Amino acid sequence: MSIVTRLHIDDGDLVVRLPWRWALAARRRTVRLPLEFVDEVRVEPHWWRAVRPHPGRRYRFRPGRWCVGELEHTRGRGFAALHTDGSVLVVTTFGHHAPYAHLAVSTSDPEADAAWLRQATAKNARKKVESAVVNFPA
Repeated sequence: MSIVTRLHIDDGDLVVRLPWRWALAARRRTVRLPLEFVDEVRVEPHWWRAVRPHPGRRYRFRPGRWCVGELEHTRGRGFAALHTDGSVLVVTTFGHHAPYAHLAVSTSDPEADAAWLRQATAKNARKKVESAVVNFPA
């Protein structure tokens, strides 16, 4: 698999960096998703389940090889950047203000990336709870 997406966290956002070929097809280089909206991180063994909703206007594909772009959902829109071989990392979100209902991306090691992202979202959830604690005067 020569074309893979790269994931990193920048300033509380999950950043999906697309390879240049997919960036041309999607008309964007990166996709950003704030970690506060991440609900579930899982690995989908079948790529076609990750792109089940209807393709959007900015969706490009090469049959049997790859697909990249926005998807239309009843919950909003999603984004996919994946190969048609191998497992896919799927990130599901919650809340009306989330930029995407879900992300589906191919990475070099989806299992390890899923574990890393679960750990990062757990740390972010603790920070949200700690910042919500208010001390009232007695």
